[in-house]
Amino acid sequence: MKTYILVFLFQVMFNVFKTLEIKYTYEHKVKELMFNSIFINLVSLGSTYFAIDSLFKGNWSVLIVYIAGSVVGKWVAMSQIPKLKKKLGRQKKK
Repeated sequence: MKTYILVFLFQVMFNVFKTLEIKYTYEHKVKELMFNSIFINLVSLGSTYFAIDSLFKGNWSVLIVYIAGSVVGKWVAMSQIPKLKKKLGRQKKK
């Protein structure tokens, strides 16, 4: 169960960071892009390690968790982060 949680969280984080990478590249924000690249590589390594280790042990159900984490990560990056940024922006103006 711990492996499932780790793979899921790593995949969510990877997809959020990957979406931000595309945004930072488009906006030419080099500093943010460099830091983001570090985090992408770290969570990618963790996710891949735990998923492949589990697959080598014959646990094929980890693929469902891997894909689910990917889908949830894209959803969070595309729909929830912009809402959070708007809320934070309003709080700073007050």
